[in-house]
Amino acid sequence: MSTILPNIFGYYIAQAGEPTGSNKVLSASNIHNHIIINPSAPLASNLLAIQCKLDELPFLPESIDAIVLFHILEFYKNPKVILRETYDALINGGYLIILGFNPRSLWGITKFLKRTKNSIWNSNWISPNKMRHWLINTGFSVGDYQTFYFRPPNENTEKMLFMEGVGQIFWPYCGASYMFIAHKTTTIATPVNELKSLVNNQKMAEALPKPTSRATQCNHNQ
Repeated sequence: MSTILPNIFGYYIAQAGEPTGSNKVLSASNIHNHIIINPSAPLASNLLAIQCKLDELPFLPESIDAIVLFHILEFYKNPKVILRETYDALINGGYLIILGFNPRSLWGITKFLKRTKNSIWNSNWISPNKMRHWLINTGFSVGDYQTFYFRPPNENTEKMLFMEGVGQIFWPYCGASYMFIAHKTTTIATPVNELKSLVNNQKMAEALPKPTSRATQCNHNQ
């Protein structure tokens, strides 16, 4: 994240998800106006915080330059609606950065075996392939994709630090977390009447006889 955010410029960047109560994630951004979105409760008064539903973002269309969704989509029943809301809020070319839990990882295996009511293990983890499909269908262009944190979920994480390097080499797409970097793309729609006119003109052109030179006709008559 610290290598991505400094390369994104604009006027407003918004973050939804943990860590709550601070803008630590956005501290690496060169964008000065940080907006913290918290669906449940107001945050500290020294932050530009908004309490709202993620599927009903209170932003004007095309008003935000970048949005970070920090492990938030797993906890909602309608993540595709949230993606649509972020798409509408972003400017053309704006960035969406998504961090999610990867079910195809050691953590994903643990989630399957534990089946506890803990909020993390009981949430709806979204596979990278499904996330990519949703982004493209929403209208985003998917750029960089990374996975990280290859250690299993245990208390002695420092002793397993060597697995970070090993994982990057042998199973680079099986980290516990993944990050998608997508940007909003829009296409200029061709009006239906204009499109019909183009098709009719093309059909007419194909029906006309091919032009020939006078010299060719004379040689043929001889």
